[in-house]
Amino acid sequence: MTLLAASSMADWPIIKQIAYLLGFLMRGIFLLFGHFGIYNIALCIIIFTIVTRLILYPLTVRQQRFSKLNSVMAPEIQAIQKKYEGKRDQVSMQRMQMEQRLVYDKYGVSMSAGCWPSLIQLIILFALYPVVYDLERYIPELANFSADQLKAMYTFCGIYLKDRPTLGLHASVLIPILAGVLQFISTQLMMSAQGNTSTGNSTADSMQSSMKTMNYVMPVMSVVFCFTFPAFIGVYWIVMSAVMIVQQLFINRHLKNLDVNEMIRKNVEKKNKKRARQGLPPINDKANINAKKLKYDMQTQPKSSLAEKSQVNTEARDAKIKESTEYYNSKTVKPGSLAAKANMVKEYNEKHEKNKRK
Repeated sequence: MTLLAASSMADWPIIKQIAYLLGFLMRGIFLLFGHFGIYNIALCIIIFTIVTRLILYPLTVRQQRFSKLNSVMAPEIQAIQKKYEGKRDQVSMQRMQMEQRLVYDKYGVSMSAGCWPSLIQLIILFALYPVVYDLERYIPELANFSADQLKAMYTFCGIYLKDRPTLGLHASVLIPILAGVLQFISTQLMMSAQGNTSTGNSTADSMQSSMKTMNYVMPVMSVVFCFTFPAFIGVYWIVMSAVMIVQQLFINRHLKNLDVNEMIRKNVEKKNKKRARQGLPPINDKANINAKKLKYDMQTQPKSSLAEKSQVNTEARDAKIKESTEYYNSKTVKPGSLAAKANMVKEYNEKHEKNKRK
């Protein structure tokens, strides 16, 4: 990422507004330390990163709670996917989505529950980089300092943060190494929280295997990128990974003591309250779920299939009528039997119809 790319990103819709708020936070931190005569960009970045990670902490917890619940739902979801495996017609795809939606309803969550926290975090991260990369844009007071003063502000532990880290004995080489190591520890802690979620489904397990591979590849890529970016980006990654490690330790402890059944009960209760306000029946009402399935089948049943069923039913009815008619028309019935009485009624009706015509 270059300065030009970071500046361009800061002008994107939504990103621009969030970057403005984050820039306001960064400027506030700078002015706060400046009030005490402390002017150090690295220190501002450290505090800024800690604050933003604390802001994102509830979303992180929510996302990982959903991941834990998703591991419980996974066998049912995979069973539905296996049921419709190889069926790509529109009706089958719609039915598969409907059955999956019913599973999510059963656990009191929506199909997009795991996407929103990730999307929000991604948007905020996109807005973070322009702020860290282009501090002069968000802290206009930096223009009041001389070149020597700015150089001192960007110097941390003998490292000038506007320069790229270099290989060798220079202290700046520690920045990429620490960034990679801490990110690796953070991802391992996150993986341990999710546990083994193998489902036996080749596609799902292949995706999980790819994610595990990425958890090893990304730290290595962070090391490489840190050698191409100014050092203060590496400082940001180091602090972010360090804070995430601390947060993940608390999250793992929380998830370990989490009662999944209680979480499901609360999810369903919360969702049913929302549905009650909308005048809808409870999502776990068995009759309601069966009614939804029946209604959906009627809506998605192909017309050709309905016609075939109608034809079969008509043919069966006609066959029964014919069989009954032949039976009642039989002359070998016993006198006084039900069939004989039926014939008498039939003959009377026929005679009565003939008289009316006359």
